[in-house]
Amino acid sequence: MAPTLIDLTQPLDSEVPVYPGDPPFSCRQYYTVPRDGYSVHALSCSSHVGTHVDAPSHFLVDGATVDQLSLSTFILPALVLDVSHMKARQCITWDTVEPLAHRIHPGTALGPEVTLLLCTGWSQHWGRKEYMKSPHLSEEAAKEIMERGVRVVGIDVFSVDGEVPEGAVETVHRLLLGNGILIVENLTNVEALLDGSAYLVSLLPLKLQGCDGSPIRAVAWKV
Repeated sequence: MAPTLIDLTQPLDSEVPVYPGDPPFSCRQYYTVPRDGYSVHALSCSSHVGTHVDAPSHFLVDGATVDQLSLSTFILPALVLDVSHMKARQCITWDTVEPLAHRIHPGTALGPEVTLLLCTGWSQHWGRKEYMKSPHLSEEAAKEIMERGVRVVGIDVFSVDGEVPEGAVETVHRLLLGNGILIVENLTNVEALLDGSAYLVSLLPLKLQGCDGSPIRAVAWKV
């Protein structure tokens, strides 16, 4: 029997929020069945629109592009940490994560490599101004996570760094990507994975040659 898939992906439509300054998303009908006999849409978007993965080249000049990453990186056991008590613009520090640190140590029953999903619950604000005021991960917490066998960090907000003032540096992005840890942002429905079951998660990107990231269809299933 095929597993029941849990969709963790935000919809791509005319209301999809984009990072300030990024190209807008567009899905425009180009050919129609009544007029042309078949339907085709023209797509235009950022490589980081909606639920997406960041490749190292997003911030590193010589970093790997999304097509250079092993497919096995994107299908891993998932550990889900509930940080839904966090408030707007609040920092997810190591003190917040530390009580659950034993769950993300290499060599657990889930194996030496895992995807760590941070469930802030902030996806409930998708499409509203509040969405850009999300909690974010601290550099200290990112360093600790990095040392515990995590291969991918996923979060249900627009950026692991949160709102970054103009001219400032996205320290968490640079730290994680610089150490080969991929980042997935704009997840949704992560709360569905908080039932204590073991899950696998698939975060497969498009095979975009030389690209710094890709929209994904994120799904999870029980194992």
